[in-house]
Amino acid sequence: MDDFKKKMDEKIKLYSNKQYLDGYIRNEFLTSDGDADIFLIIHEIDELFDSRTVRDQTDLVSDIYDFIEEKTSMLDSTIKIHLHILGISLSPKDQERVRHILKEHYAIELYKAQKRYNEYRNKILGLVVIGLLCFFSYLFMAYHMGSEFFLEVLGFLFSFSLWEALDCYIYSYSETKEERKAITQNLLLDVDFQTEEDANR
Repeated sequence: MDDFKKKMDEKIKLYSNKQYLDGYIRNEFLTSDGDADIFLIIHEIDELFDSRTVRDQTDLVSDIYDFIEEKTSMLDSTIKIHLHILGISLSPKDQERVRHILKEHYAIELYKAQKRYNEYRNKILGLVVIGLLCFFSYLFMAYHMGSEFFLEVLGFLFSFSLWEALDCYIYSYSETKEERKAITQNLLLDVDFQTEEDANR
């Protein structure tokens, strides 16, 4: 039991080490110019396009988005990413369709993240304003010998509003801000296509 725990601690220490992670990312993804390469192998067209969608509503298989986001989540959001789709031969029209679908998907995701970002920002501003109004009202009433009950209420509202604003900033606003960056990075993906023969050269 002690040996197993010791091995666990060693692995945690190794794989959570920043130097190890930086080395892994550098060897696995980064190119000489500081960009990142991600390779996706597709064997059949059904692995790329969702067969349940048609015409202007054609979408990619959800696994494609999961794959992209799993890989890009390990990279700094300032790194430009090149997605190489390997294995099948697509017509120029289908290649452009894939690029368009990817951009449209992440543009919609960015719109939704931006909407949440604005909501959290407005919530924080509203809570700060309420908190400050309560604070100044508290000072005014305390100076003019106001009701003890109202002083307690105003003191509670002041502290509650500012704590809620801080909580929203730390756990929602900041997280959504980083989410926007990650989505924008995926929106700016550079996509190219290679056949199986090209990939094996």
